[in-house]
Amino acid sequence: MKVALFGGTFNPIHVGHLIMAQYVLNFSHVQKVIFVPNGHPPHKNEDVADASDRFEMVKLSIEDNPYFDISDFEIRKSGPSWTIDTLKYFSSIYEKVYFILGSDNLSEIVKWYKAEEILSKYPLIVLPRERDLCAIKKEIEKLSSKYAQEITLIQMPIVDISSTEIRKLIRQNKSIRYIVHPKVEEYIKRKGLYKK
Repeated sequence: MKVALFGGTFNPIHVGHLIMAQYVLNFSHVQKVIFVPNGHPPHKNEDVADASDRFEMVKLSIEDNPYFDISDFEIRKSGPSWTIDTLKYFSSIYEKVYFILGSDNLSEIVKWYKAEEILSKYPLIVLPRERDLCAIKKEIEKLSSKYAQEITLIQMPIVDISSTEIRKLIRQNKSIRYIVHPKVEEYIKRKGLYKK
């Protein structure tokens, strides 16, 4: 089976994440998208809900889609969540593993931990985060020719929703209806998340 890994803090997961994952299923060769919430995001530390809450919110968001799955691999791991470790783990289970990446991270990925190994061994699926498709395609060409790797750009509308904005709305006592799955909205209210 071919799968795509969708990693992230998901703090909280929102409809933008779900739309992106659906586009990956629609326009790539993968049969399943696996959401992998970070345990300890290496680059973020403040205002992050507990891993168990973030995991639960992802689970609630995707439970009605048989082509979406979730893994607690990074949450169970102690220490930072490095992408290369996650890719290696899933490669031992599945026939082919793609890594989903926002186009805003395309020029950054070369600075990641063990970037050479990620880029030479694993195909990427890139989702546009900005409107300049020419710049994105140029960056993809540069990386794919250097690493001889399959990099697929999914042509899709820009989904400009951010978890930061959602947390801000919650702190301002504004509604987050339609921005997150209804069950996630209910969960956040029940647990009193992101109030501080």
